Formats: sequence, structure tokens, C-alpha cells
Amino acid sequence: MPTYSNITDTIIAELKRIAGPDNVLSGEAVPEQYAFDAGTRKESRHYPEAVVYPASAGEVSRIIKNANKQHFSVTPRGGGSGLAGAAVPLYGGIVMDLCRMNRIVHIDAAAKYMIVEPAVRTLDIQQAANRYGLMYAGDPCSSDDCVIAGNIATNAGGNRAIKYGVTGDQVYELEVVTPQGEIVTLGGRLKKNSTGYGLIKLIAGSEGTLGIITRATIKLQKLAPLLPNFLAVFPNLESAIAIVNQLLADPALDPISIELVDKQTMLALERYQQEKIFAGQHTGDCLIIQLEAYTEEDLDRKRAALLALCKAFGSRSVYDIASDKIWPARRAWGKAIEVDHPVGVSEDIVVPVDQISEFITRLDTLTRQFRFQFRIAGHAGDGNMHIRIIPGEVASDEWPAAVAKFREKLYAATYSLGGRLSGEHGIGLKRKEVLSGIINPVEFALMQAVKKAFDPNYILNPGKIFDIGH
Repeated sequence: MPTYSNITDTIIAELKRIAGPDNVLSGEAVPEQYAFDAGTRKESRHYPEAVVYPASAGEVSRIIKNANKQHFSVTPRGGGSGLAGAAVPLYGGIVMDLCRMNRIVHIDAAAKYMIVEPAVRTLDIQQAANRYGLMYAGDPCSSDDCVIAGNIATNAGGNRAIKYGVTGDQVYELEVVTPQGEIVTLGGRLKKNSTGYGLIKLIAGSEGTLGIITRATIKLQKLAPLLPNFLAVFPNLESAIAIVNQLLADPALDPISIELVDKQTMLALERYQQEKIFAGQHTGDCLIIQLEAYTEEDLDRKRAALLALCKAFGSRSVYDIASDKIWPARRAWGKAIEVDHPVGVSEDIVVPVDQISEFITRLDTLTRQFRFQFRIAGHAGDGNMHIRIIPGEVASDEWPAAVAKFREKLYAATYSLGGRLSGEHGIGLKRKEVLSGIINPVEFALMQAVKKAFDPNYILNPGKIFDIGH
């Protein structure tokens, strides 16, 4: 376990000189929220000794250089909506909250790009793009809370990844402060670039361990005038999953979202939202399918093709459903499950799309074996399965030990299918012990070597993804 210097009065004074006296909090003035993020709220908490709110890349650079000199740890933080503990200050030190750096700097509608600071909310980026008839394709389910730098740091996927890719695919250029305090611009506003290592792809998904993002130039897409949503209801998960590859392969449909939601989760969402989602008496396991259309005639053709395909795969019903009805429900799935089942564990597993059916089969077998239950709200189009495991018939005193054994078997099954631990939430604190035991040792050593090369003093976000010295 590494040791770091405590945050002394001298360090606090220097931080205030850099960021301004009103932009540094220490001791009892530090709000409790900085001890956890959205994914670790109910677990053990780690409090920072101070919080600093820089307003520019220059201030971030000076703080990081001071951290290397004084040897204290720095934990960068965006919206606090992360689900793996990546923004939790494991070793105390300071939390660097980037909330003051929240401007949309520039939008070029003709060239289809936007320049933003790190703390701009994803929802604000989407809405700003829409006003120009454009779309920012990144669409994580926490878009009303999460910020762009956090999306990049976890390489978030979201609902439109099947057509437009994950967050890293939306990035042209990044301004980054390195773990040694240097300011560097990576990438470029280019269609292709083979000029050395692809460092943007390395920063995307590094969870704040390899650099602090201070500005991003992101891609925008043409916004289709019609974005129809359909709810396809099936008698079971097997039939809902069976159609996914056909939907993806159909060039006439070309879906931008295919979301899998089980029947019990959908019923829980109806209770939580206090709004009917299922139409009529047809309930079941569901796919939420979003398409793009450019005319009403185009929409009619796509609707007819979708109805015919779903009918061929045994759907009970398929009907249009409004965006402002289905997507708020989809985004709230975890909260809805917790109302009925406050005890449980969540997973962010990803498997190849052609292995989703086998994964669900093994998940079902395991939950029955352990007398658990599961709920699912997965990105079926890209194989990212968000699942919630709940105790079912298992007594509360048996639950911790049983769920630990269950997860061990679940992860082994996932890797046997070519899957991995996380599709978009990251490793952070929550999954690092599991990762160290299941990852290929050579791959693990390469990750450690990258961290050491970028951050030789282990100043930036230590203890995330893996422990130093492991």
C-alpha cells in the first residue's frame, strides 16, 4: 500500500493561491458527497482531506505539479455519477472537482463538431447539437447527470452505440493534463490519423488514471427528422434475444438502439413511473427499438418491415411508443428495482452479441442454482448486459457469502463466452480485485507498465483498476 503526504496547511495555502481562496475546501468543510460516487454510496466511504475547484487547464497543471512535488494523491471528479468508484479518493489527498470548467466553447454546424470543457453535461451537449439540426451520438443512460469528461474516462457506451460507437468514437481531439502536470493536445479533427500511437483511445476508458481531460473536441452527426421508438413484446427472453442479430443485419431498418428489458423490470418501471407502459393485456420480455427515418413514407416502410420481422420471431405485440415515455423509464430501471429489492448487486457485463442467448441461459441456470433472481436492462445491440442480482429466497445472513460465490461463477461463464467484466462502467474500485484474478497476466502487466510510464509517482487516481504493486 503506497503512502502519501498529508494535506498540510502549507499545501492548502498553495491550492488557494492557484484556484482562489473560495475554491478550496478542507477538513470538516468538505461535503460528504466526495467520499463516494453513485456506485459506492451504500458501501465503505473514503474521505478526501481537501477539495479543489480549478477553472482552467493551467490551474489543473499547477495543482498536479504541486502534487508530484509534495507527493499527495489527486482524484479527478466529474459529475459523480460513476458506478465503479473511480472518483472515490481511496488514499485521501485531494479531490479535483472540475465543475467550474463547464462551458460549451464552440459549435461548428457546417463541419459538425463541438468543443467543450470537461464538466459539460452530456444532456446539454445533446440539446445544443439538436438546436443546429445535429446529434451528439453519445447517449449514456445517466445523460442528465453525467458529464463529458466522465463519459470519456469510462468510454461510456449508452443506447446508440450499436450504430455510432462508444464515447471514444465520438472524440476528435483531447486537451489533457498529464499525471506530471504537462498540458498536451492529443488527436486532431481528422477523419483518419496514423501518426504514432492512438493516445486518445488510451485515455478513453482509463478512468482518470492517465490524465485529466480539460477540453474535448467531439464529433456531431446529422440529426434524422424522425426518431421513432417501438416496444416489441415477446413471450420470453429467448425469443426477444433471437431477433437481435436479424435486426442488426437488416439494412432497411438500420436501428440505432436495441434495448432488452425483462418483464418484471418493465412492470417495476410502471409502478415506479406511475404510468402504464405496456399497451393492452400483452406483457412480456421486451425490446425497445429506435430507428431513424427521413420522411413519413420512410417511417411507414420501416414500421411495416419491423412488424413483419417481429411477428416472424413470435412477438406478442409491437407498437409505437413516445420517447418521453419509454426513455425516462429505461434510464430509471435501477432505481425502480431498488424500490422493491433494496438488497442486491449490479453487474455491467459485456459479451459478444452472438453469445447473448447463451449468456442469459447460463445466468438463468446460475440464479436458479443459488435461489436468486435477476433483472436485466441490457444494450442488446452491443452485448452489454446490465443486470441486477437480488436475493430471492436466500436469507439475509446467507446472502453475502452466497453472492460472492455466485459472482465468481458468473464471471467465469462470462469469460468462457469471450466476454469481459465491464462494457462501460469501468473497473474503478469495485471490480479491481476480480480483474486481477481473471485477466491475462501479460495484459495486466502491460496495463501496469502504461500507468508507471504516464505516472511514475502514482499521484493520479491511485488504487483504481488495479492496486499499485500488484
